[in-house]
Amino acid sequence: MSGAESTSLGDICEVNLSYLILAQRLLRDNYAAGMFRLGFSEDIANIVLRLSPSQLVKLAGSSSLICGFRLRDHDLLSILAPDVLGGVLQQAHSTILLSQNSVEQVI
Repeated sequence: MSGAESTSLGDICEVNLSYLILAQRLLRDNYAAGMFRLGFSEDIANIVLRLSPSQLVKLAGSSSLICGFRLRDHDLLSILAPDVLGGVLQQAHSTILLSQNSVEQVI
């Protein structure tokens, strides 16, 4: 494995672990809002909540990204760009568009 490849895998592991820790925190703070923000079904949310620290580390060690980005369409990207709608309206519109997108469950 080359140095660049090793660095990339390490970066993926770090992103995965950060994402899983954030997901658990969001779900613990407000279960329904966390599910919505993460795009999780109730089954996935329950699994993530039950993961122990050692299980989080093992899952994060995957060579693939666990999280899926929902920035796939032009309309959503243009709304998230600065100065498109501005302020609260921009946030509300992007939230509506994000909630309409189906999210691929990787876990």
